[in-house]
Amino acid sequence: MKIRSRWLNKLAVWLGIVGFRTLFATCRKIHLAPSERLTLKYIAGPDDPERFILCTWHDALVLPTFCSVKRVRERTCCLVSRHQDGGYLADAMAILGYSTVRGSTSKGGAQALKQLLDDTAGKHIVITPDGPRGPRRELKPGAVFLASQTGRRICVAAYVCRSGWRIQGSWTDMLIPKPFTTIYLLTSEPIAVPPDLSREQLHHYVGVVQTALDDLHVQAERVLQGKSPVFPSPAAAERRAA
Repeated sequence: MKIRSRWLNKLAVWLGIVGFRTLFATCRKIHLAPSERLTLKYIAGPDDPERFILCTWHDALVLPTFCSVKRVRERTCCLVSRHQDGGYLADAMAILGYSTVRGSTSKGGAQALKQLLDDTAGKHIVITPDGPRGPRRELKPGAVFLASQTGRRICVAAYVCRSGWRIQGSWTDMLIPKPFTTIYLLTSEPIAVPPDLSREQLHHYVGVVQTALDDLHVQAERVLQGKSPVFPSPAAAERRAA
């Protein structure tokens, strides 16, 4: 029965991916960032070895998942929870070409962190820092700690669309674009995190990244109003978080 259920789950995931790919094929995607190399369509060559930790809120995760180009997906690892819903997501990510590490702050966190440190050479790391249980859009320290340990810079991202559905969950909702809408994908300037942070410094940089995410979402709302975004600098986020 378990094997049959597993095959049915995989079939449901595959059908879901076909449906989402069809939906996203109808949408216009506009990538906005301070430079081309920070967008989800940039394919880094051998002369650009830097890889980032990308932080985006859980409610917008569907948008970058299906808007990234194939070669970027193949060079990206996503942290996915060990909950049942995370299993469906991990299956979907594998079909799309992403690699995954299973774990979260509430379950399997230490093992997941070790795997992220050991097994992600040459790959970007994507983390939804308010998942898997919330609170909604409240940053947990895992991404900042990982940046401190790996030396990678953090890029925060905001994803919005002109028309979409909000699917309500237990602690947050999920944004699904409607057919033929325009999707805007905003990525910030990278934030450098010093190595070997003290507890006080970790708390400070959690505030910096939280502020950067909040500021970028303000700019995303400006884009929906027909205005040009003003990308906040890491220094500005640090001043506001102080």
